[in-house]
Amino acid sequence: MKLANTFLGLGFLLAVSFNANAKITETVISERTFSLPVDISKAKVRKTNAGYGELYLVKVLIPELAAVTVLNHRNGGENAPCMATYETTSIEDVIQNNPATEHYDITVTQTKLAYPDWENTKCIVHLQENVSAKIRGYNFVHSASTPLQERHIDDCK
Repeated sequence: MKLANTFLGLGFLLAVSFNANAKITETVISERTFSLPVDISKAKVRKTNAGYGELYLVKVLIPELAAVTVLNHRNGGENAPCMATYETTSIEDVIQNNPATEHYDITVTQTKLAYPDWENTKCIVHLQENVSAKIRGYNFVHSASTPLQERHIDDCK
């Protein structure tokens, strides 16, 4: 699913880049922070490429993330929504020899991305949802996006 969302997002950006007159408009619709329990143990922290192709990342599975997000943050093959860090490649750096369930503030940001398709006189709109948290000193993130209904070109604001 993450790979499919990545291709959708890349397709969106490619379409914009080929339209010289297109300007992406980003509008933050919502930004909320939730305190959620995060299991920092070998049961929920893993190094995997599920959803990322050849790239192996340290991820933490957070089942409670599903209740506070709109889009799907579960990578194919995982049993819960997840967040990944690009700041370490070691599971032990995150677990720190101290497995425990701790509460962390997780920020969920929903953004409307819109760009005009002048050639076809329509407005292309996507919803992007980003989740982020600092967990044991490392920045964890995940992003999902989905296309929304096309709109009239005059509505592209």
